[in-house]
Amino acid sequence: MTKSPSSDRHRVIIEAALACFSRHGVEATTIDMIREASGASVGSLYHRFGNKEGIAAEVYMQGLRDFRASLESRLPGVRNLEDAVRAVIDANIDWIVANPDWARFVFNHRMVLAQADREKAFVEETTASTLKWWADMLTLPGAEALASRKSPVYASVLTGAVHDYSRHWLEGRRKTSPDALRAQFAAAAHAGLLACAAAE
Repeated sequence: MTKSPSSDRHRVIIEAALACFSRHGVEATTIDMIREASGASVGSLYHRFGNKEGIAAEVYMQGLRDFRASLESRLPGVRNLEDAVRAVIDANIDWIVANPDWARFVFNHRMVLAQADREKAFVEETTASTLKWWADMLTLPGAEALASRKSPVYASVLTGAVHDYSRHWLEGRRKTSPDALRAQFAAAAHAGLLACAAAE
């Protein structure tokens, strides 16, 4: 599908805003900084996003939309639970390593959704696809042991370790890239899910 000029322009503004937030911080960034970095007019920024908080929320949401699209593109090829776990770990690591500024923003600035009154809408946007993905994953061969289809800990077990390590790596507290550790993260996540199921 061909992108419209409007969607391309939207992307330019979002990426310029992300660069400003990464360089100056959300609080210190001004609309004028984003205007200068993006080449958009102040009027256009307000028309598209409402205010700076709206821009920050859109940066956050676009990052997660990009990640979700990357993850969903991998799912048709999975054959069993282990494949699905590996796909999730690979999607997370690939996106974080390729987009470190965006990953830092997503990890550290969820509050921008509430500040722009966008949290409820974004949760509604993502819930259906997330629930479908989990439902599909839990029907795969190898997932029979996951007795509770609604365990609140599965998501944390699946991505908690790679997210925690990646936060430290992004802040310079870990030197080895998560890219070099993907096999360990996948093995730990798969074993963790089965261990959680056994403990239920």
